[in-house]
Amino acid sequence: MITVIVDRKSEDRSIRGIYVSGHSGYGEAGSDIVCAGISALCYTAANALEDICGYDSEQTTVIRESDEDDVFFRIMVPETGSEEAKRNAQVIMRTAELGMMSVAQSVNDEQNRFVEIVHSN
Repeated sequence: MITVIVDRKSEDRSIRGIYVSGHSGYGEAGSDIVCAGISALCYTAANALEDICGYDSEQTTVIRESDEDDVFFRIMVPETGSEEAKRNAQVIMRTAELGMMSVAQSVNDEQNRFVEIVHSN
């Protein structure tokens, strides 16, 4: 199962980071459309933080793959940057969260949980 943790600040509920780990088990590694969808959302958010907000990927993104069944992707919103960059970062992160929630809703059923979304603060 893929676990997505959306970490929010308690004071204003803004998204501090999104952490993704695991493998969905929906299909074979390398051809799993659920993993591909979540990965595409992660890479899009990370690239948008760099391109639209001007953040350095070294500040925002960590990707670690130890094997096909254990992937870890971390996307963090830096505390630095202009107010516009911070607002745009929140839109990007919320969009990624909504996309991941949509994937989870479309593939999970009573017997199978392929994506779990956890909200923390």
